[in-house]
Amino acid sequence: MTILNYTVNFKKTVLSSFIGLSICQSCFALEALSDDHLSETTGEGIAILPQDAYMVFRGSGNGNETAGALLADRSNDIGNIHFLPVGPLSQTALNGGVKWTSGGVTKTHSVGKADLYLYGLALSKADSDPNSRLASTAAAAKITSWGTAENPWLLKVGTQNNVPNFDPKAAACTSTSANCQVPFLALEAPLYDKVVPTDPAKGADAYHLKLATWADAFVLDQSKSPTDPNLYALGETAGSSDANRANRLRIQLIWNDFSMNGSRIQLFQTLGGASNSNGMSTFYNNTLGMSGVLRFNTGDSSNVKATIKTTQNKGASTETMVNDGSTYKVNGVATSCGNSGQSSAPAYGQAGCQYQVKKITRTDTSTSTWTAPSLTKVLRLSTRETSDTPLLTSPAFSGGTAPTFDPNEGLFLYNTNVNLVLGSTYQPLTLGSDGKNFTIELARIPNKPEVYTQIYTRYAGDTGDSGVVYRGSTCNVYQCGTSGIAGYQGNNAPLPTSATSGTYYNATHSSISIGSTNYDSTNNILTAYSGPDAIGVSFGALTSTTNTVTANYLDLQQRYRTQRDRTWYWNCGSFWGACSSKVVSDWVYQSDTGGTLSTLDPVNVSTACNGTTSIGGCKGDTPPADSALLPSVTNRTWNSSNAIWTSANSTAQSLAGNPTINAAPSNVTISAPVNMPSNNFGSAVIDGLLIQHMKITTKGL
Repeated sequence: MTILNYTVNFKKTVLSSFIGLSICQSCFALEALSDDHLSETTGEGIAILPQDAYMVFRGSGNGNETAGALLADRSNDIGNIHFLPVGPLSQTALNGGVKWTSGGVTKTHSVGKADLYLYGLALSKADSDPNSRLASTAAAAKITSWGTAENPWLLKVGTQNNVPNFDPKAAACTSTSANCQVPFLALEAPLYDKVVPTDPAKGADAYHLKLATWADAFVLDQSKSPTDPNLYALGETAGSSDANRANRLRIQLIWNDFSMNGSRIQLFQTLGGASNSNGMSTFYNNTLGMSGVLRFNTGDSSNVKATIKTTQNKGASTETMVNDGSTYKVNGVATSCGNSGQSSAPAYGQAGCQYQVKKITRTDTSTSTWTAPSLTKVLRLSTRETSDTPLLTSPAFSGGTAPTFDPNEGLFLYNTNVNLVLGSTYQPLTLGSDGKNFTIELARIPNKPEVYTQIYTRYAGDTGDSGVVYRGSTCNVYQCGTSGIAGYQGNNAPLPTSATSGTYYNATHSSISIGSTNYDSTNNILTAYSGPDAIGVSFGALTSTTNTVTANYLDLQQRYRTQRDRTWYWNCGSFWGACSSKVVSDWVYQSDTGGTLSTLDPVNVSTACNGTTSIGGCKGDTPPADSALLPSVTNRTWNSSNAIWTSANSTAQSLAGNPTINAAPSNVTISAPVNMPSNNFGSAVIDGLLIQHMKITTKGL
């Protein structure tokens, strides 16, 4: 026969902690309930109301500690619960060791059992530090009132009526059917308020709890006595010891800012009627049964999202002249364009003299920021300490100070809501033994309408059996079945007749959510929010991030001029004498109308007519000197020309080295993508989970 392989050794410090916690609580008698409330339930109970309460497991040896010392010193939080295996390893386990060959010798990997120490367990009011297990002052640590006199903890016995057995052929139940009555013992946390209170004296602290503990798990060498120094130094090969082997797993667990309100556990004896057919089992009949609604909620998380902000900045344009029209290059050597003086002849034929080219650059930026919300509601598992500690020791048994953990390492589960339904009186969780092994089984739902209609739920669009009313529903942070007491969510306690005579629902389906969610209140469906601002599962603490992108623009513009020739005529002295002429050249600039700007007359040619008249356009009778026919210096400079800037053509681009043109838009067109933290895995939801049948059987190692 295989017996349960683990026992629990409670040290005196743990026992005294529990006793101290119990005697410090205030107790109130149950208030009178109406006959209507008692119609479906009979029994008695005790109401318990913890006030100004907190708890921590402390180590021995310090005597009676003051509250100030207890709260200020975390190094002595080493009171522990020791879970230790009993009995030798089975031959099956020993034969399961990994074998390998080294140097022609076959070796077997060592196999050990786990020895677990749970120490430093603390329960208090939440604070803003997810790496601290307990606040340093009583005012910050104490739970002012865990419930109210109207809504306390309850330990009660009662009888639930109208519960059908497993037999599909059994007669329908009535309110007086003795064979449909199920006596029970129940422990109920305060009911979950539909409107969460804000006054600590009215139970607000119950929605802001902190649970924290440390755990050290060791690989135990079964061949050693409990006092052997090599008890945890099991080597790599069977029968060897190695004091330098890392045989310890150290974990810190902290759940900050959550509630247990609405939880309920019930023990009862199951009814009969099950047979060993159609998937059922006589194991369900008249045995120890359990049901429970375990609710661990951090509250509404539909608006728990990061803040995303994107900003855009239009950079200033910078202009640089890359060709100013004053020089041109011959074999890489700059040569003057001849625009500096009146006696110089312009170099009309050189492209470098015909174009003035400027480069315009601009850099635009866009920045997105991803800012995490307030993240105090977190379930955290971590292993990394801030400094190394010996591999095979634990403050739980070897003394010393408690460990200190890295505040940013580990698995972070933000805004976790767990609403776990484990059976009901219609589908009990049974505990028992088959003569060899311990068995936990959630009963299979029988093919009996009186039972399965109390468990299954009807979803939108399902009209297959529209005449049947299904009473099952999902228990989540927003609702948990029908409540018989106004102002509170349900907890699967037996309902009064006034509730069961109308539309009511049992909490039968579980819901687990982590992080940002969407809630459909019409259909009571919870889904995960999947936007870039979603949070939830994170490996390491979440931090805000910034992402900046830039866009660099480059454009070329040109001003263009060309040679324009005019013929200059003059008279040789006689009235009918033939006119003489010479060609006068000047720069002509492109104008803003697409045409050209007119040129000036030569500056040194007389406009007076010494002859008797002027014919054929002649304006003088003296041939001008060649230097007088040169263009005006005024018309050679770009600044005095009224020339306009236009997009650079291929010639102008070649003068600038043919850069890649990327003209800037009038407004900023770039937008930085959101750069979420790489350790943020977003939200997760399991909603509407119904366990049809589950069986767990222990097996000794």
